[in-house]
Amino acid sequence: MRIIVRYLAAVVLFAAAVTSSFANEFEAGAGSRSAVNRWRSDRINIAISRSLLTSTSNFKAGTDVESALKRAIARWESVANVHFSVSESRRRNASPAGARGDGESLITIAQTSENLALFQPGDTSISAKTRVFTDRNGFVTEADIVLNPYASFSTDGSYATYDLEGVLTHEIGHLLGLRHSQIMGSVMHGNVDINSTIGPGFAFRKALSAEDIASVRALYGAATESEACCGEVRGRLLPTEVSLAGSLILLEDKNGEIAAGKRFEGNGEFIFGGLSAGTYAVLVARDGVGTLAEDLGTVSVESRSTTHFEAKPVAELTPFELTYVGADGLLSTSAVKLLPGSTTLMTIGGRGLDSSQLAIFTSSPFIRIDESSLSDLDYAENVSAIRFQITVDEKAASGSYSIFVQSPSGELAVLPGAISVTKSVWIIGFVHHPGEHCHKK
Repeated sequence: MRIIVRYLAAVVLFAAAVTSSFANEFEAGAGSRSAVNRWRSDRINIAISRSLLTSTSNFKAGTDVESALKRAIARWESVANVHFSVSESRRRNASPAGARGDGESLITIAQTSENLALFQPGDTSISAKTRVFTDRNGFVTEADIVLNPYASFSTDGSYATYDLEGVLTHEIGHLLGLRHSQIMGSVMHGNVDINSTIGPGFAFRKALSAEDIASVRALYGAATESEACCGEVRGRLLPTEVSLAGSLILLEDKNGEIAAGKRFEGNGEFIFGGLSAGTYAVLVARDGVGTLAEDLGTVSVESRSTTHFEAKPVAELTPFELTYVGADGLLSTSAVKLLPGSTTLMTIGGRGLDSSQLAIFTSSPFIRIDESSLSDLDYAENVSAIRFQITVDEKAASGSYSIFVQSPSGELAVLPGAISVTKSVWIIGFVHHPGEHCHKK
């Protein structure tokens, strides 16, 4: 069944208004010999600028900034061996870029010339910016978080505001030394949603995904010694006729949740740490050819042990590509949030998609797609899409799950982490980067 979808320019203009993303900077110490890693100690002191507690123009009335910060900190402390001490500070400015800061890790939103210089005048497309300082050995010595003084924040999903708790959770991840994730449904993914009235199913990420948890545990270990953590996988993909540079390696647990994912360089080597004990499927998603996916086998991980993995991808190019995911006919590059026990109409978009020729399924036995509900949507600019009904079982665990599309001849493509199952969610808008969006018109 094919449905022709026509467009209204006003939708594109509105969508541009909710474009948003995260940004972060890492300042290496003089003579630095290694990449940004972690704090030397698991006890970290941060200071709240009084600008956060006295600002009235940036926060919706009734927003409890301190409680939002406490919840954001608690998310990281509950999964990793990190302990925060929070105090107030009269300081208003983040430390300027350079080899070293002033020694105080500050969270601020003060509208000073120094902080405003981090953002384009009047630009609200970036919610916050974190500047991390390291010593010559790669240990973090200071990290300053600046919430965008041009933007508005709330904790109740208010229209045209950023979710304060979600933004702080993401930025504290940077403060801990984490970079942006490649997984859509992860807190550390580079896109950030802004609250809107369109696109049911899009919502800001606050709960840490398995991939977020493994990443921070790789740096600091688990919160308690009793957990079956933390194993490591060291792998290598053998050379193929098609370059693997920039490809995405994924580990999925037995329930289909993404536990690890990163892009690797031309040598095909990768390392995943902080993993819980268990057996994981290893997948590769090629860069530059859509989202060509290949199942490379499984790897067993034991607590406090290193497992080695080696494979040679053999897949050919797929005759179709997956790029976008959405709900209610909208497409974006952010994960769609679904509640356990819910049934939703979802859409995937890309190139060469035809519901009569493709099978669509997820990585989880608790998330089912009704094959009889598949219908084609025609989008502009050579974008094809398929809409379908998806049901999440009440027993589904919170986490990031992938959508797979397979042709009759076996070619496989994947949208890593396109589904984010969460226990509770605001119904808010969607996100895209310029040049990476499709909108139903």
